[in-house]
Amino acid sequence: MSSPLMRNILAVVAGLVAAMIAMAIVQAISDAMLPPPPDLAGVDDPAQAMDLIPIEARIAVALAWFLGALAGACAAIAVSRRVLPAWIVGLLIALLGVWSTRMVPHPDWLLAASAVLPLVAVLFAKRLMIRQIEAL
Repeated sequence: MSSPLMRNILAVVAGLVAAMIAMAIVQAISDAMLPPPPDLAGVDDPAQAMDLIPIEARIAVALAWFLGALAGACAAIAVSRRVLPAWIVGLLIALLGVWSTRMVPHPDWLLAASAVLPLVAVLFAKRLMIRQIEAL
């Protein structure tokens, strides 16, 4: 692919796909290990439902955002050999995390984690993929 713009667009798309797959895998593992409480189905108030979810399950959500953003950023760097698409992926994951924590009431620490962890993951990805970045 000769166009840097097209390569970067493809990198962002590939990064988002990789991030979504990684987040889905972490969530599936979390759901298998930490099934929802049986009394959750009868709760109509989302805030009350959130109180019934164990802390381990909430931590798994934050871990999914981090690992998803890490996978997405690594994929974006692998495709584009630049860091900018990785930052775009990380920022989009952070924005989606904040949006989802605002749609259903979540604890403040999970809101902060959804904003910060994907960006930290990009920094980790940059360190992990430094050879691909320098291979220009």
